[in-house]
Amino acid sequence: MHQIRKLIAQTMTKGQRQRCRQPVIQNKKKCLSTINTVELPPQRPEKTTRSSEVFIPKGIMGQLTCHTHPHLITEDCLTGGVTQAEYVARREKLVSKLVAEVNNPHKTHIIVIPAASKQYMSEKIPYVFRQNSDFFYLTGCLEASAILVMVKPAQIDTYKSVLFVHDKDEHAELWEGPRTGCPNATLLFAVDEARPIDNFGTYLNRLASTSKPATLWYHNESPANYDIHDTVRATLKRDGLVTLADPQRTLHLMRVAKSPAEVELMKETCYIGSQSMNIAMAYTKPGVSEHMINAILEYSSKQGGAEHLSFPPVVAGGTRATHIHYVNNNQLLRDGDMILVDSGCQRWLYNSDISRTWPVSGKFTKHQRILYELVLAVQKRLIEILGEHRPPLDQLFDSMCRLLGKHLQQEGILPKNIEGQELIGKAYRLCPHHVSHYLGLDVHDSSLVRRNVPVCDNMVVTVEPGIYIRSDDTSVPEEFRGIGIRIEDDVLVTSGEPEVLTSSCVKEVDDIENIVGKHNF
Repeated sequence: MHQIRKLIAQTMTKGQRQRCRQPVIQNKKKCLSTINTVELPPQRPEKTTRSSEVFIPKGIMGQLTCHTHPHLITEDCLTGGVTQAEYVARREKLVSKLVAEVNNPHKTHIIVIPAASKQYMSEKIPYVFRQNSDFFYLTGCLEASAILVMVKPAQIDTYKSVLFVHDKDEHAELWEGPRTGCPNATLLFAVDEARPIDNFGTYLNRLASTSKPATLWYHNESPANYDIHDTVRATLKRDGLVTLADPQRTLHLMRVAKSPAEVELMKETCYIGSQSMNIAMAYTKPGVSEHMINAILEYSSKQGGAEHLSFPPVVAGGTRATHIHYVNNNQLLRDGDMILVDSGCQRWLYNSDISRTWPVSGKFTKHQRILYELVLAVQKRLIEILGEHRPPLDQLFDSMCRLLGKHLQQEGILPKNIEGQELIGKAYRLCPHHVSHYLGLDVHDSSLVRRNVPVCDNMVVTVEPGIYIRSDDTSVPEEFRGIGIRIEDDVLVTSGEPEVLTSSCVKEVDDIENIVGKHNF
């Protein structure tokens, strides 16, 4: 691994080398969160660590803490880099925004945000658990099937937060591991009250019956936990005094702009993903399988500090790269072909998403290089446009089509006698996917935030132009057929120039040729 890092460092600029020398996960003395302190009730000192921001109970909880995993969570943080205070502030902000949307002081607001439930691939064989992003954003809780309920009574300025969790159970914990339990959950997650999950239905029914008129805020479409879906729906009585509303769009509008703590987490996951891509390049040679490159991406990401990959990666050699979401990854790489890789990793549920294309042999052919440098020039210009004009992502897509069309004409790949919408249409045919999406807790983050709104500070977006020319596409000169190229970086929008969070992942032609195939298995 030392040899690979040395190899990677040789291909980078001085600034990039300085970043690479830093450990991916630094043992920082303080949390990354900068949200104002939220005062919590004092607890017995022998059971807690008290600071100006948080109270983290000692002992074994249902998830890792700064006491049990100090190598992963800095002191006084609830999750990696994020304090209890920030999670409390997010809940307060959501309640305030939802109340303002209804603007009726005589209504009670009942907000129900479920955690994800366990999913099974076959009898008794679970998938790796992945928490519901909205629930995690508001609580920092990693336990399955928990439920957050926030109640804002009519004509009262304050709200109450109640977290439903699995209670302590010696037999269940023997099989599944420790649970936090209700007494510790109140303290660990900084909520007003914690109750057993089994009491949720009774609690919600009583609350809805005594709080009319009320708005029940619950994401009714594609619910995170079907086990409680009917229970929640049953509170909507025929008298119409409890009405349903969806909090998810408001939540996504909050999530799309990252806090300082989230920006640091995004930098970490993007750095890890970038290095895993560089390592995959170093191991690429003719005869190596796509499956092996896939394995290298996963191993190096986990070795760097990620929990797992963000999604099943695309590892597409040769003409398979013209299939945008090819994920079979089961063919051998051939000399003379290129390989397109789209991968990313997840750290503390925050995701990176990176695409690179490189020659299997370590050297671009003439026509491969023409197409690659064309896509690279378009991508660099799009990142500049992102900073200069801060356009909506849909407008950035239009810019990509125009730029691709212009460059393809200049190289004689598209006819020079077409222009306007016809030229844009032909460029779109060669790159039929969007050029950008929001990135964060989900790979396609904050999906209810439309891509027709201008980007703003602290958004993280991808910039990913591509070209996909099928082998049987007779409208393109033969020497360019059967080639697929995508170059994707993760970009932080700032008040100044955009910051490319994946800048340590090499993409210049000379840098790629200096790294590909330089390491043996």
